[in-house]
Amino acid sequence: MAVQKNDVRTLVFYDPSMPHTCDLALVSELVPEPFETVAAAHLARKLTEGYYTLVSLHGPYFPKSAWPAILHFLEGGGNCALFGGMPFSRPVTATGTVEPEQDSYTRQLFLGPIFPIAVKEEVTLQAAEGAELLKSCALSISPQQPGMFWSCYPKLTQVSDHPEDLGSAGPLDTLLVPLVYAVANGRKVATPAFLLEQRSGRFKGGRWLISAWQPASDEVWRANAQAIRNMIALASEGVITCDVRPVLACYQSGERPTLRVAVRSAYDLHVDIACYASDSDSVLQQQTLYFPASPVLQEERISLPIQQQPGLYRVVSSYYTQEGQQLTQETGFWLWDNALVQATRGKRLTAGRDYFYQSDTLFPLFGTTYMDSVVQRKFLHLPNPARWERDILEMKRAGINTLRTGLWSAWREFVPLAGVANEAFLRALDAFVMTVCKHDMQLIFNFFAFYPPLFEGENPWLDPRSVEAQQDFIALVAHRYAQVELLSWDLINEPSFGDSTKIFAQRPIPNYDRFELQAFQEWLKKRTTLEELQLRWRKTPAELPSWEHVHPPATSDYETHVRDNNMHYMFQVADYTHFSQDMFRQWAARMYLAIHAAGSQTLVGVGQDEAGVRLAPQFYADAVDYTTTHPWWNNDALLWDMLLDKTPHKPNIIQETGVMLVRDVDGRPWRNEQANADLLERKLITGLAARGAGLIQWLWHTNSYMTSDNENSIGLVRTDGSEKPELGVMRAFGRLMQVLNTRIVEPEQLPAVWVVIPYGQWFVRPELAIEATQQAVRALGYHLGIVPQLVGEQRLQQALASLGTAPRALILPSVQMLEAETWETLQKYVFEGGTLLVSGVITHSPYNLSHAPMLTEMGETERVEPVSRYERLEMSPGRYTSLLYDGEKIGYLKKANNGVHVYRHGSGSIVWSGLPLECCSDTSTIAMFYQRYLDQQALIQAVKERAEQAFSAQPLLIVEQPLSNGGSMIVCVSELGYAREVTLENGLRVEVAANRAGAIVLQEKSVVHVFGGVVVRA
Repeated sequence: MAVQKNDVRTLVFYDPSMPHTCDLALVSELVPEPFETVAAAHLARKLTEGYYTLVSLHGPYFPKSAWPAILHFLEGGGNCALFGGMPFSRPVTATGTVEPEQDSYTRQLFLGPIFPIAVKEEVTLQAAEGAELLKSCALSISPQQPGMFWSCYPKLTQVSDHPEDLGSAGPLDTLLVPLVYAVANGRKVATPAFLLEQRSGRFKGGRWLISAWQPASDEVWRANAQAIRNMIALASEGVITCDVRPVLACYQSGERPTLRVAVRSAYDLHVDIACYASDSDSVLQQQTLYFPASPVLQEERISLPIQQQPGLYRVVSSYYTQEGQQLTQETGFWLWDNALVQATRGKRLTAGRDYFYQSDTLFPLFGTTYMDSVVQRKFLHLPNPARWERDILEMKRAGINTLRTGLWSAWREFVPLAGVANEAFLRALDAFVMTVCKHDMQLIFNFFAFYPPLFEGENPWLDPRSVEAQQDFIALVAHRYAQVELLSWDLINEPSFGDSTKIFAQRPIPNYDRFELQAFQEWLKKRTTLEELQLRWRKTPAELPSWEHVHPPATSDYETHVRDNNMHYMFQVADYTHFSQDMFRQWAARMYLAIHAAGSQTLVGVGQDEAGVRLAPQFYADAVDYTTTHPWWNNDALLWDMLLDKTPHKPNIIQETGVMLVRDVDGRPWRNEQANADLLERKLITGLAARGAGLIQWLWHTNSYMTSDNENSIGLVRTDGSEKPELGVMRAFGRLMQVLNTRIVEPEQLPAVWVVIPYGQWFVRPELAIEATQQAVRALGYHLGIVPQLVGEQRLQQALASLGTAPRALILPSVQMLEAETWETLQKYVFEGGTLLVSGVITHSPYNLSHAPMLTEMGETERVEPVSRYERLEMSPGRYTSLLYDGEKIGYLKKANNGVHVYRHGSGSIVWSGLPLECCSDTSTIAMFYQRYLDQQALIQAVKERAEQAFSAQPLLIVEQPLSNGGSMIVCVSELGYAREVTLENGLRVEVAANRAGAIVLQEKSVVHVFGGVVVRA
């Protein structure tokens, strides 16, 4: 509806029969005149009578019957000022029944999920940086009774401006302006008042003032009366657009800086602008602009004097109507500083085996992903170096030493023609690089996301037109910053191969274009004959009469559920999956070459998520300098998740460490904010146990300009500027990293125990490898305190050949099919003195064709058949243990026999369980098997009481790592729903809190530092 003018512009919802009411005299003190009050029964009708602003002091309570009218009023551009709690979260029926707290109504307003905030410390109220209208007002709160606070996660846009890109942000439909913070010990724990400027979209034209704070008494209301009156007056002005920003974010010497001022307002507007000299409070230029009321966007440009001093220049602007309330904003621009670039010399990181080094000193990364705290992914469209400066200073205080940033969408805005970049984009990136250099932060810049841009090609990975244009873009950026030695590169975020509409599929889904078809056929021709391929794929010569008839698999062939009894060509899927690994490695190598050809010598990686085999770093690690893991969803297998992509010779960054949104059955979040923080703590500590070269959290600020509810909730700092409990975890972990900074050492040798990832059977049927490797890692880590090295089956021979000393033991979990070449590699390893623990079927190839192992006596004990739900394994003559294969495993798992057989081969041993041991349901049984044979190799160095911990059904992850100068670190991770006490090998008694994690730093057996959810007992 269009809001019509009324002599009384403000309507106050006031009903003494409603909960959370106050007397009318107090309402008169808080609400500027003139206003009219209305009771619940008449609210819907009165909202149709042309009021501009709706005011409520009833907090979360509102008449349910009036909701359609309230929504209609707001959709028509109506203003609102809502005080006393999280608005529209407690509907009240016509009979007076108060419904439970819910976010059904706030979701319709795009306010997102809501959470109560537990404030334990004393708090004060503080005006936000830009809330000039509150600077002279009293802001009062009772330390003894602060009242109640809520948080919410407004979604500030409802559409994507590049819907073709999964990582796209949307238009800036709504601008959130914080007004008041609740501050405890210097931390912004809540935002008791913020403004939503509805510039466009569904609620265009309205100004919403939301105060999700319920004061404890009328006295507190009165103590803040002037501030409340000013905020209501501010909301009543309606939406105002005032943007002041530099035309370019970074200027070169001799160029004249220019500011752009854009205004849209229903009132005459005054804008005071002051430009300050680099790193000083000296005013270079100051002026006031006047803009008459207009529904059309008006623009003025201000030319500033040419400057000679390099550095960051600040621009402060205040805007206000003639009788209105004043708001302030700050931006800035850089004058390029060559000295900052020169200061990065010697700060380039190099890759060791497990960690990074700077000038031969181990450099553990601790970082976050960051773009901008207000415009987020549009930080290079709408650059604000002054805001970046403030945010980065806050990160430095939290111990952050590394930022990850980059492009997730809209590449054609930055490169309108292949090989030709948008200069404004480059100047914005210049300013970002300058800001990071000023604060001596390592910067990882991400070029692409999910799929690289096509640049008018047909296949982003294989079309020469696309690949060349991608190389040109990467080379252009890399060359520009070739002398910035703290800037390294991330080629692509969370890549997927094949069909771009099937991002995040378990395995790559074909795109079926001509480039892919040709490449797939050529790849197969190098590996097999057509006749062999017919046998592999179980197709007749009539079905595959020539190479021209060889195609990628159909989407239906990917189905592996046992209840789907249609014919599926799973081996065709397996070959395409393997093909995709090689094609991605080829692409990454080309991009790597482009960076080095452009003159940049800094590190290059790929931001890989939990792809499994969609794309696996184990296959492309030799084409980059390091690998990464993005631990998002595998929260029940974190150690496995982080080890899966750690190759024997390259560092692995635990990157994009964060907590995904999970919903309950009613749509509300599954976890509260503190549970999210505890999960983040477990991820960070597990990353240390997994020998992560660094930990980079996702995301510093929540991403509210995306349509994704998930992105809208992930982050350390809410859109309103207040801190989530997760930021407290990051700060504490930052202190731990500072303690560890000079103490972490890279062990001389790789772990003595390796787990082989059977990718061949994973390509065919994921459930044949995922659970097996997860259970192997859990049994080793949680039961035995061993953090193994994982290595892909196809890379095993190369990994072993490159080592001076082979691992003491290799574990090949729950084999169902295996390459003959892999078996030959394993037998050679054993012959030279290694111990191989293998379970399952060893005589079937990845195409389910029989082959005889070199040790023919092993094959004689095979009688391949499906497992039963209950099996019995003869661990040694006359000694049995029971195994359970639950779910639908009896429909896809096979066994060779029911015994454990030990064979000597050369100088080593093969221990073979004919049952696929790692797919049984009890990890303590798996651990018992491992412990028996690893103990013989003196490989278990437990740091916990064996009887209490090693074979417990509910173990903790407790791992000890050596530090420099004889020190050590013990990390503890609990997935228990209760606190647990354990005694460590050194006699230290510790308690680990429920669902928490922590670390203990020791020096000569004395405790130096304790982090997180562990307590050292006397």
